[in-house]
Amino acid sequence: MRISKAPIKIGTLLPRVLLLLLVAAGNLPLAGSTVNTQQAPRVTQQQSSAIPSPAKPPATQPSTETLTATSLGGKSLPFRLWLPSDYATSSVRYPVLYLLHGLQGDENDWWTRSNLAEYAARYRLIIITPGVGDTWYANSASEKNARYEDVIVKDLIDYVDSHYRTLATRQGRAIAGLSMGGLGAMKFALRYPELFVFAGSFSGAFDVPLTARLGKKPGPKMLNELQSVFGEENSQTRRDNDVFMLLRQPLAKRIDLPYLYVSVGKSDPLPQVSESNPRFAAGLRTRKIKSEYHEREGTHDWHFWDSEIKTMLGRLSVFMPQMSI
Repeated sequence: MRISKAPIKIGTLLPRVLLLLLVAAGNLPLAGSTVNTQQAPRVTQQQSSAIPSPAKPPATQPSTETLTATSLGGKSLPFRLWLPSDYATSSVRYPVLYLLHGLQGDENDWWTRSNLAEYAARYRLIIITPGVGDTWYANSASEKNARYEDVIVKDLIDYVDSHYRTLATRQGRAIAGLSMGGLGAMKFALRYPELFVFAGSFSGAFDVPLTARLGKKPGPKMLNELQSVFGEENSQTRRDNDVFMLLRQPLAKRIDLPYLYVSVGKSDPLPQVSESNPRFAAGLRTRKIKSEYHEREGTHDWHFWDSEIKTMLGRLSVFMPQMSI
């Protein structure tokens, strides 16, 4: 019996040999086996194709400016100026917010101690932060060239309106501040309603002009400074800066008062703040003045004021629709 031997074709043998070698090396699975995927790389949220969350608006820095103020006897008034991002490329006029600092503060505080630049970038709004020292935004009872009420409502507003493209009307102007600045903002709103459509106060120290005290045990230096600003008991300067007295005055004919936003921290340690704000709010209700009052969690600090300026800007946009982007 003859056994025929078929010749082995090299072209048929090589693919089989290569297949066996790959299986042995573990690079291909055997038939019926599973692939281990535990080491497969996981796609992170940053690598996914989902739409990313919006980035924060760019926070540019305000410029530093000064003006020579007649109300200060020719001395300079420093202020920081924030212009909207499209100011240089547009021809429109913008509303203005005058934002006041507190005791022992200056024109830089709002920009360096809060996230104001981030919040402001969301609006078409000019912001002015003047630096007035510890003057309480008052025309001093003892220094004739320290008229820090006049420097705001006369020199500064006129300067800003004449040098920048502002909406130079009541409807295009607002004022707000913290602590000492909150008192100033309410005083300006009540005394000069023709200038502002909106005013805000955070932790306003409303009792200070009446008492010439701040804190439970103010030191002699502070007491002397406060008396220098406000004068002796029952002085005209104390009456001029007393927001409760301003509330009792007859409302000006044909001029509505600005809308008032007032807030205070529930844990504020200063009696001239914590005790006066509820009374001020009660006076607003009695006079039926358009306003809102908030007692929120917080104390007399920048954490509270940062939160409040963010909230207040949102409320301000209702009364200044021009500032919305």
